[in-house]
Amino acid sequence: MISFSVDLLKKQDIDIQGEEPPSFLDVGNSEMISFRDNVRYKLHISLVSGGVLIKGCVNSGYEGVCGRCLEHFKGEFGTSELCLFYENVCGAELDISEDVRAALVVEIPMNCICGENCLGLCPRCGCNLNREQCSCEDTDDGNNPWSELNKLKL
Repeated sequence: MISFSVDLLKKQDIDIQGEEPPSFLDVGNSEMISFRDNVRYKLHISLVSGGVLIKGCVNSGYEGVCGRCLEHFKGEFGTSELCLFYENVCGAELDISEDVRAALVVEIPMNCICGENCLGLCPRCGCNLNREQCSCEDTDDGNNPWSELNKLKL
């Protein structure tokens, strides 16, 4: 739970940092991605005219299967520009857990890629082009459904 004292905030700005377990994300693991790292956050909370402003960063890690080469790898996701605003804050303590979780969940990659330069798999023989050069020839054998597009005069 990520929360802070509203009474303390009336006296001074608050800096909080910490970690939450992977279950904080409330996202299930799958064959392509799993969450095993803690969620880390570092937030600065200040009282501004009209409400409470929270700025900071939140991130976590994952283990995934690359969508191009099918290799297992570890990756990071998160945001260094978290910005939340709350109007009319009342009560002794404000729980911001759900809003922080929602901001982080949208940063989870939809298609995990092990690296920008990943070459993927050969579409003909299936070898991992990051590890080895395949012996497939790059010729058009007429079975390519897109080959007709090459005949267009644009």
